[in-house]
Amino acid sequence: MSHPVKLGLIGCGVAARELHWPALQAAAEEVELVAVCNRTAQKAQHFSAMAGGVDWYVGWEELLARPDIEAVDIVLPATENLVATRAALKAGKHVLVEKPLAPTAEQAQAMLELAQAWPDRVTMVAENFRYAAVFERLRNWLDSGEAGRPYALNWNAMMLMREDNRYLASGWRSSDAFPGGLVLDAGVHYMAVVRDLLGDIVRATASPSQVNPHLGRYDGAAFTLQTACGAIANINLYFSVAAHSEWRLVLLAEKGSATYDGRTLIITDASGKTREWRRDDDDGYAGELRAFTRAIRSGKPVSSSFAAGWRDMLPIVRTMAVPGEWVDLG
Repeated sequence: MSHPVKLGLIGCGVAARELHWPALQAAAEEVELVAVCNRTAQKAQHFSAMAGGVDWYVGWEELLARPDIEAVDIVLPATENLVATRAALKAGKHVLVEKPLAPTAEQAQAMLELAQAWPDRVTMVAENFRYAAVFERLRNWLDSGEAGRPYALNWNAMMLMREDNRYLASGWRSSDAFPGGLVLDAGVHYMAVVRDLLGDIVRATASPSQVNPHLGRYDGAAFTLQTACGAIANINLYFSVAAHSEWRLVLLAEKGSATYDGRTLIITDASGKTREWRRDDDDGYAGELRAFTRAIRSGKPVSSSFAAGWRDMLPIVRTMAVPGEWVDLG
């Protein structure tokens, strides 16, 4: 790459501070943060100071007007993705937008239309799991043919998220404007991995639940997914679990199996021989930034496009609208 992409950050909340800023530092050879903005001046100033005194703004209009800024990283509530993305594209910027793509199917379609209207701009969803090293290893294992045909994936993600959690404090995830709640916000991670490992999700059903009304209409769901390769995936995603905590992926194939608990990936072949890797990256946050900047410089399409972000949302928004029913997604 000839020189780093000059980037503006829109949104200085907890995700920007704790997830995107460390990734920006890790990818500093390819991306240079030059300005930030936030509707609250104090947050913008704080982020600016943390980032070494970059320029800061209260609104995104001044940031987008700067000709030196090539691209923006939009780290706002998903309910604001559409309006911010439209403004950035109109200003001629490349766009990386935090997942999920949109709060509803209707707004997701509008985001797809924006990407189609500006084909010369890189439009990408920040789905970090798509760039995490551990899932790349799993893809390579399956692609090599060593595992044979995968036939089942089971993923339990069970935790306790209190309403005062710093990621929930702003309240948008439990608002009427974001009907999918935590199930949609976090669920797209799991759908992205299932799709990357097993092919597109062609049929699905969901059984949602509500334990804590403060977390929105639903704070959990069990998904059963039929995938393009014929494998079945079961995802149990619950956020109000009072007496149990678990995060574990199990992938079964004809000639082996794989397990991952967020720290260690273990692949076992048919003879019982195991290979083990400790997670050695930041879950893909720096990787997604590098993919974004390299697409800007090379013109090559990104794997986490707006279209991919919509396909990650699709099984959730369709099944949650008709709980307990099977939905064809082909």
